Amino acid sequence: MTESTQTPVTADEYLALLKKSGLMSERQIRKVRQVFDVQPGSSGEELARQLVQQQALTPFQAERLLEGRYRGFLIDGYRIREILGVGGMGCVFIAEDPESNQKVAVKVLSNQYATDAGMLARMKLEGWAGMQLQHPNVVRTHRMGSTGAVTYLVMDLVRAISLHEMIALGGAVRPAMACDMFRQAALGLQAAHDRNIIHRDIKPANILVDQTGRAWILDFGLALVGDNKAAEFSLAMIFGHDCLGTPDYIAPEQSLDSNAIDARADIYSLGCTLYVALTGRVPFADCKTNRTKLEAQRTRTAPPVIAINPEVSQEISDVVEKMMARDPNDRYQTASDAAAALESHSKQLPVKFDFRKLITIRARLARQREVAENRNRTGPHSIITSSLSWVDNPSHHLRREADVRAEGDTFSGNETPAIRQQDQPSPARSRQSQQLRFTRVKSLLPKPQGWYVQSLKSRRRTALRTSRCRVGKTADCEIRVDGKACDEHQCTLKFDGQVWRLKQESLSHPTFVDGHLNPYVDLKPGSKVTFLDGSGFILKQVQDDVKEPFLPETPRWAITVTIAGAVAIVACAAWILFG
Repeated sequence: MTESTQTPVTADEYLALLKKSGLMSERQIRKVRQVFDVQPGSSGEELARQLVQQQALTPFQAERLLEGRYRGFLIDGYRIREILGVGGMGCVFIAEDPESNQKVAVKVLSNQYATDAGMLARMKLEGWAGMQLQHPNVVRTHRMGSTGAVTYLVMDLVRAISLHEMIALGGAVRPAMACDMFRQAALGLQAAHDRNIIHRDIKPANILVDQTGRAWILDFGLALVGDNKAAEFSLAMIFGHDCLGTPDYIAPEQSLDSNAIDARADIYSLGCTLYVALTGRVPFADCKTNRTKLEAQRTRTAPPVIAINPEVSQEISDVVEKMMARDPNDRYQTASDAAAALESHSKQLPVKFDFRKLITIRARLARQREVAENRNRTGPHSIITSSLSWVDNPSHHLRREADVRAEGDTFSGNETPAIRQQDQPSPARSRQSQQLRFTRVKSLLPKPQGWYVQSLKSRRRTALRTSRCRVGKTADCEIRVDGKACDEHQCTLKFDGQVWRLKQESLSHPTFVDGHLNPYVDLKPGSKVTFLDGSGFILKQVQDDVKEPFLPETPRWAITVTIAGAVAIVACAAWILFG
């Protein structure tokens, strides 16, 4: 379904679109005219701004109408308020339930998949399984339906960060926190297994954690349901039996025949996911193709967690190893057994993240993926998924920070997070131990020569004189960054004698290198490090800057002394000449 768009200029044109959208009735529009004293020829943009300020419309609704788009705001009575994110099958929105007026999450299958048998089967299976489960650690589905134009699911609205995002932003999770998250996830899995439902796709992107530390499992789109033979037949006809799942986390027996498995396959995948949470890297990080990953799952044993992260106790490492045993008989036989094994090592701790900024990260990454996928695609786009362009638009001239109540569902990045590879350092320790280690090794590292960073906004240059340079807002940071898009200690640059490596420190504010999000990445001359507000810097080296040779930043006191000296010399000369 497409719509012709004509940007409204006047308030009358804007109100006409508002009426077509169904967001307001004729009576409500008459009240808007009266309350805001709408005059002939008055500005449509100014009226939109006033409606947002008075919370009569959300910024998303107002901006879409200003673009001339009025379709897609009502889906079977559910009033769409904000876009939450974009997944593999379509968009997820915040919406209002027409009966309870409660906010819910509405997942909409993109129009490009409207006739895709595989995507339709997955979405129906996800909805069916989600409606069978009512557990505090499973995202519940309330209903599924179709308007003829779109297929959709209505789910609980969960304000959470995915484990995928946690690792991509901050590396490995603290052991006690990770154990508690996975204890809860195991209990959610047990509830599914009790209903004869096997998830078959447990991975970091499918585990959510809110700010209190509560965990949820979501996305049963590949589930094996014992008494739903029709759904399994549909998936088998479309995808085949041999390998349903994600290669980095799939159980060995599932990679051979995804139908001939039991609940212990989920325990293996949960163990692989816990492995990633504790180490910041996938179990077989040296495998780069799906074929080699599947072969490794069947024939190899991953290095022990404790060998990668010494902060993990031997007991926890043993639990992960048992969950990941290649022989199902050697694993925990039930998910509740795995939860019991983790309980004594668990501690529920708050998780710090800024959800509004998180939504922005999701939208940016999803937009990058959408652009890449659409390069060779022709024809009209879905009016639902085209709303992503609004999220990616940097102007947001109606979007006031105090007015935004961003909420969302699941991460829209790749299947495997941009996480640590085999040669990357162990997880971050406490702030105090980091500072001690920083002092101890600083003198042992090679000194950089001729390296500097140049601010994107002020063009100011800062020489990099030490092998470790912290980036942030506090006085102890070698590279000072102003603005709201950075934390006190945002990230660290480390020089090994040849290249600089950036390490993300903040869990609240993302750092992008050449437009991509990665917590550990090598930099090269010309690498652009940016933050959400567009600020940042470019890494440069003297020999690579021929047109603009390097000049160290001159301290303010030196400038002051130089000026004072010049004034004194002029005064002395005048006294000698003229008395």
